Amino acid sequence: MAPFKFVTRGLWQLSLYTKSSNIGVTSVQLQQCMTTELHKLTETRHFNTSTRGCYVPSSKHSRRLEGTAILVRTMSSSARATATSCVSLQASPNTSLMDEIVTIEVAGLMPGQPVTLNTYFDNEDKQFETYAHYTSDENGTVNTTNHASQGGNFIGIEPMGMFWSMVACPGVRHGTRYMKRDISKPLVIDISVHDGHLSQDDVRVDKSPMAATSVGRWYKGNNVELIKVEGGKYNLQGTLVKPKGPGPFPAVVDMFGGVLPGCNEIRAALLASHGFAALSLGYFWETEEVSSMIAVEQLQMEYFEEAVDWLNSQPYIQPGGIGTVGVCKGGEMATAMAIHFPDKIRATIGISTCGSFTLCPTTYKGKTYPYAQLSPPDEVSEEHTGFSKDGHICLKDFFPTADDNFQEFDRIKCPALIICGDNDDCVPNDHSDRIAGLIQNNGHDNPCEFIKYPGAGHLIEPPYVPVCTFSYQHPWGIFRWGGTPRDHAHACEAAWKKVLAFLQEHMVDKKQTVTSKL
Repeated sequence: MAPFKFVTRGLWQLSLYTKSSNIGVTSVQLQQCMTTELHKLTETRHFNTSTRGCYVPSSKHSRRLEGTAILVRTMSSSARATATSCVSLQASPNTSLMDEIVTIEVAGLMPGQPVTLNTYFDNEDKQFETYAHYTSDENGTVNTTNHASQGGNFIGIEPMGMFWSMVACPGVRHGTRYMKRDISKPLVIDISVHDGHLSQDDVRVDKSPMAATSVGRWYKGNNVELIKVEGGKYNLQGTLVKPKGPGPFPAVVDMFGGVLPGCNEIRAALLASHGFAALSLGYFWETEEVSSMIAVEQLQMEYFEEAVDWLNSQPYIQPGGIGTVGVCKGGEMATAMAIHFPDKIRATIGISTCGSFTLCPTTYKGKTYPYAQLSPPDEVSEEHTGFSKDGHICLKDFFPTADDNFQEFDRIKCPALIICGDNDDCVPNDHSDRIAGLIQNNGHDNPCEFIKYPGAGHLIEPPYVPVCTFSYQHPWGIFRWGGTPRDHAHACEAAWKKVLAFLQEHMVDKKQTVTSKL
């Protein structure tokens, strides 16, 4: 028999040409499988020379086919199974922290073969999935680190696109936001590769992927422990996530926004995995009637001060002050702590934060501070209606047009990092501009970095999880957070690296180093 080259598609159609060249295959097992099939065909079948139904190779391969006879036949099911078994799928590392990049590689394909990658998880009663179309290179491989997706839920070279582009599966409530609650267990993500460029619907019904694997993604490294924090004069409620051992460790208070009741430990766990002792501090709790800050009558700054004092009193905490990190309402309180007890705060980070106290009055040492009361816009225009075109609530339009209740950011004496996205549909963009301006021009010798990410929305959080541009909030409906998925995913990645670098620079004593460990 003459040497041959083959490619596959759909039901593993076999393309054959006669040419005195080496067999262009990437797997010995697949080569043998195809050779056996070819002998069967030559003994029992008559072939025509039409290329109809064949896989169309790249231009380089097309030139090699000129003047050759193309033999076409659908492989038998047994040969197809053998060929499929030659395809390998590897995700590396298969166990990692949530902020680590995972490389997905498929090998054993034909050069120029179209495939669909799929990722899926079912965690804490929430199911998410995504898919992307790739074409193998001349070596028969697909690598998500340097190969571009040609279709699906994202396009282009996106090393972690198979993670951040995941969306809620059919049957999951519209507007479901994924945020892991139990950090003691990994998020297990299933990965599969399918022959051809398929739709997401087709992937769901394909019960025989070419190859499959899974990865475990952790917020909490092995060298991390959790300590519940309860009690005190103001009834502290939180979770301290810290590296194991006596320390001393640089410490931060970490807070999420006004739509997440209780403690959410994901960022604190990642910070601890990078060497910080992080107190995930809850400051409001869910009730049967409502699940956001709007139900809270007032906040006392003494509550937050007690959290700082408690941290400072622990023997494993590095002396010299506590850091604060927060997003949205949490960022509002993080920067407020640097304003009202500056001698106790060593560095502060406000992400997508409001310049005013919001949602409820805030008191400190008997004084009640003014706050921005949110209400529908007085003048409804095409740009400012309070609602997006799809009926989602845009909270930024509910802020007062002229807000004179800004906090006294010029009193902040510690290093500050202010982060926002220019497509935030929750907090008006000028808030972060004004906050940074007040800190930078306060006459103190403290650095203030201000970063505004293009295309990013409100929820700038640790990266590589399903991007959330809107979510359902009981009992009001869908809140629109803003951002385009790709730009927002890139912003989360860049912002997280900046947060870690900022804390490393301003919170860690020079004689110490902090490292990340799974």
